[in-house]
Amino acid sequence: MIELTKAYIHYFENKMLMEILSLLEDDFYLEDPVVKHVTGSVSVEKFFKDFFSSNETISFKANNIYIDNERNVSIIEFELNLDGMILFGTDIIEWSENNKMKCLRAYLDIPK
Repeated sequence: MIELTKAYIHYFENKMLMEILSLLEDDFYLEDPVVKHVTGSVSVEKFFKDFFSSNETISFKANNIYIDNERNVSIIEFELNLDGMILFGTDIIEWSENNKMKCLRAYLDIPK
């Protein structure tokens, strides 16, 4: 799972939409403090397209990666730089038995 998690980080930072989508289960869902809950391949693809197009520069630095092999979970503590706005947060990724992402729950310190 560590290699899959590192691949996701690389794809996200480099806005590699198709590669991200290749990591996802068909029934993947995303929870995010801004959009709340996104499910289904069309909605998830739109979410990532919109996110990538609305941010010219993205830097996603993983400060720590924790892997729980018994539960098939990755936890990424990160620093996200979006066009100069720095956010700190945690991604919790649940993986399926066939090494695809079942869900991603993002927790961010969003400025008010």
